[in-house]
Amino acid sequence: MKRSAILLVGLCFILTNSTAAHAWIWGKKKTESQPVKQESGSAAKSPEAAKPAEPAKPAAAPQSDKALEEALKARRATAQRKLNELNNTEWAVEMSSMTSAKAKKESDTITFKDNQVSIASYAKKGFPTTNFTLTVQEDGTVIWETMQTSEKSGIAFWRGELDPKMQTMRGVVSYQIDKKNKQDYSFASSVKKNVPGAK
Repeated sequence: MKRSAILLVGLCFILTNSTAAHAWIWGKKKTESQPVKQESGSAAKSPEAAKPAEPAKPAAAPQSDKALEEALKARRATAQRKLNELNNTEWAVEMSSMTSAKAKKESDTITFKDNQVSIASYAKKGFPTTNFTLTVQEDGTVIWETMQTSEKSGIAFWRGELDPKMQTMRGVVSYQIDKKNKQDYSFASSVKKNVPGAK
């Protein structure tokens, strides 16, 4: 009995005087029995508790989506306006060979009608009238592109650029006659005129 009492007193002495044991006992009791409560109207005890919960920000995404949608809509409208402006026009152009420096300049005519393009000298070689893509750059430059194919004469890739006011045109054509023969040309407009549209 005496031995048990001495052992108990010694154990209590060690536990109460040991700082690590003291922190462990009281720290454990605090976390287990005293959860942190936040009361409205009273100041929070920790900096984390003092900060109000940040609201979620899903509203920013729809706004940017809406702005993007409006920008795309405006670009489409601009491209449609430029397409309407380009339709029913005929351009006299001078073609210069990029393959041969000695080749003479040639005259040609590019016609835009009914959302399609035809090139006079290439029509004679069997290249049909084709659809074309039209894009408007940030600076207002208008770019049109098309690919024409002929069973007998090969493939021609066209790319033209018009100034923002659509008064001048320049561009390039890559004419692939066959697997071994290819000719590249640059072209620039000399005259632009309107032609009657479809009735």
